[in-house]
Amino acid sequence: MHNVYDCVEAFGELLDKEYHLVLGRKNISVSLQIYFDKKECFHLMGLQYLTDRPELVHDRGKIFDAIKERRITAEQIQSSDLYYKIADRIDMFPLLESMIDSNDTIFKYNRKQNAYSVIKADYIMKNNAEGRNIFLFLAGNGEEGRYFCRSFFPQDKMDYTKNQTSWTLLYKKKVILSTGEEEVLYDRLKRE
Repeated sequence: MHNVYDCVEAFGELLDKEYHLVLGRKNISVSLQIYFDKKECFHLMGLQYLTDRPELVHDRGKIFDAIKERRITAEQIQSSDLYYKIADRIDMFPLLESMIDSNDTIFKYNRKQNAYSVIKADYIMKNNAEGRNIFLFLAGNGEEGRYFCRSFFPQDKMDYTKNQTSWTLLYKKKVILSTGEEEVLYDRLKRE
């Protein structure tokens, strides 16, 4: 079982990365740029559900740093009476980068198709890892084509991609921001 230290370490690796994707559907293409900010890690791990942990009521970027520096411990977080709500998410979270690397289908997310969902997102990725489906929701930040990770969790009962419009991945690359190094992960444009 992974813990919050594993999550913060895995997300820390993504802070120096960005993904560039081109999606297509019915002769229309869209470009997405996925970036990462340490403040989003809090919500992606589900820490907002641990309302009985007073050390988690601070700036989310500072909470990321405090977990990384072990000033907020895994034991403190796991002692929450509500930890059971996020245990599966914490366990799967370190797979986030490999999920994004390998994903080849993205759905345009229409919240109205999931009546019980309160997730405000524009796109959703679905992958299977360790025998379970996991979802990653992407939301625009207001800048054209720039998206951040809004929510992440393994499938419980509901398949959030049901009745959603599937887009085809045409191109994907990962960029290491500090070095400018680029790795093309998928290029359907070159094959056609």
